[in-house]
Amino acid sequence: EINAFFTMDYNMVHPESKYKPVQGGFLVLRPSMKVYEEFKSIVQKGDFRAKGGWGGAVGPFYGSMTFQGLIPYFYHYLHPNQSVELSRCIYNQMADNPRTGRTVNDKVSGKCRVGTEECEDCRSRPIEDVVTTHYTLCQKPWTCGPHNQNAIQHRLCRKLTAEWYTVRSEMEVEWGRPGQGPGTFETSVFRGHCKSYGSRGYIPIEKPYGPQP
Repeated sequence: EINAFFTMDYNMVHPESKYKPVQGGFLVLRPSMKVYEEFKSIVQKGDFRAKGGWGGAVGPFYGSMTFQGLIPYFYHYLHPNQSVELSRCIYNQMADNPRTGRTVNDKVSGKCRVGTEECEDCRSRPIEDVVTTHYTLCQKPWTCGPHNQNAIQHRLCRKLTAEWYTVRSEMEVEWGRPGQGPGTFETSVFRGHCKSYGSRGYIPIEKPYGPQP
């Protein structure tokens, strides 16, 4: 029985690592008290080792003591074949580099982080294919970063950021407000909700019932 869907974070470990971290920004679980109690017992037992991670098998790596290590320990080490790894190009899209080397002029280098000879570059995926995104490498939309550099990751980040502001504008319209804000900074991306670069340039969402006296 399949009980969990998630994406992996291959950026946190070497391609040769047997157990990879789960990415902390996306998780779908089948509700189960039995699974909950087992997770609770694992945490209470606390068998996390400095040089071996959970059970001496999974970790250590960034976030391995918590979510990013517990989930693969449970579903890859203790209970294999009960979970499905989803495409991180479609779900939890982060616009991350698929290889260990730098990307220069849109050309990738180094080994595939997934451990195969060839690997998809999620940054080349059309935005129409993306179901959910994780604003981490692209930074949070309210930092008003336009991503106007002509590089593969920035082109996708610009589209993903623009999509967030499209959703914000649609919400504002549903509340009876104009979809376009008063800001003038990169309006094709921010739809008038940024005055300048950086979080100080962001124009926050007001509550649906309007500003308070």
